[in-house]
Amino acid sequence: MEAAVQQVCSNCGNPLFPDGKFCLFCGDVLQDVPAANAPAVRPRPANLVVLPQPEPLEYAGFWLRVWAGSIDLLLEALVALLVIVIVDLFMKLLTPQFGLSPITARYVTGIAFIFVLTIGAWLYCACAESSSWRATVGKRMIGLQVVTASGGKLSFGQATVRHFMKFLSLFTAAVGFMMAGWTKRSQALHDIPSDCVVIRVAEPSLSLLGIRR
Repeated sequence: MEAAVQQVCSNCGNPLFPDGKFCLFCGDVLQDVPAANAPAVRPRPANLVVLPQPEPLEYAGFWLRVWAGSIDLLLEALVALLVIVIVDLFMKLLTPQFGLSPITARYVTGIAFIFVLTIGAWLYCACAESSSWRATVGKRMIGLQVVTASGGKLSFGQATVRHFMKFLSLFTAAVGFMMAGWTKRSQALHDIPSDCVVIRVAEPSLSLLGIRR
């Protein structure tokens, strides 16, 4: 007789997908239910060497992530503004030669700013989080890293999915970002699809800002 399969998450009570490994609503890791006919566990030999278990991951809290994200957002905006200032100078030089109106030049400059900010933020986050740093500049300053659920490094594809899922977290009235404050592994909505977590790796030296653990 087969054991009953868990239909709801034991942490939040929401329904589960039959092939899911983690809860889509709270990010909790689901425990596999052993089958009734599973083989018995063999006793461990006396001469078997037991390797030390790795230390559990220390998940980053909501406010630490807010500070890290604010630093990254400021850096992205400053770089985008610097690029647009250069583009605006070129547009002022080219406008008389091509007979463009000042309004058209401003329109092109605004579109270029959105393009540079969007593409630049994607490449910045995806490349930084999939590098050996495992973090953007803001997260590195706060002492955070983005890793897989097992503690490994993200691939560029996983970091890309995580970045663009931030728009979903934003369009849910920022509730997707606030989920990091109550989910079991401090996961935001954009962390769950690629099953990654943000962990603490160092004690941040930002006590003057009032940041606490």
